Amino acid sequence: MPFLIPFLLLIGVCPLGAQESFVIQLDEVEITASRIVRGDGDTYGLGDWHCRFGVSLSGSMVLLEGRIIFAEKANDHTTIVGTFKKQIPVKALEACQHCIIQLDPAEGTVSGTNIGARGYRMFAGQGLIRRASIQTDVFGQDAGHIGGTIQFAPVRVLVDCLITANE
Repeated sequence: MPFLIPFLLLIGVCPLGAQESFVIQLDEVEITASRIVRGDGDTYGLGDWHCRFGVSLSGSMVLLEGRIIFAEKANDHTTIVGTFKKQIPVKALEACQHCIIQLDPAEGTVSGTNIGARGYRMFAGQGLIRRASIQTDVFGQDAGHIGGTIQFAPVRVLVDCLITANE
């Protein structure tokens, strides 16, 4: 019987229950390729671009990180990259200690070919990325002027707690 009492106490202090879930919606973000890593950056064309974003946890903060790459397949093989990082507080996670927390989806991608200097076009994403409005080329220097807006799918947060900070 002494073993049963601590077990009942643990159940009694877990206001989230055995497993709970909720959804967070990330705000859309802007990502720009501004760093030339190869070539002259002015004649980017005849190439592809690829963008990847992921979310992870640090305590009660969601870390959103992304990278976009424009890579030319001809001429001087210009490659232009950009990154994005942001910490987002999630109030609902502040009460959790000693929890197992999962994010679903945790990463996503979107990609396409260079469509030339024709303004922004919408591209469908996968996983975490719902869609992206991307400008793949401009007349003149591309670095710092290509990239766009990323829209995210809702992220389901799965929480399995035994102990919370409200104790």
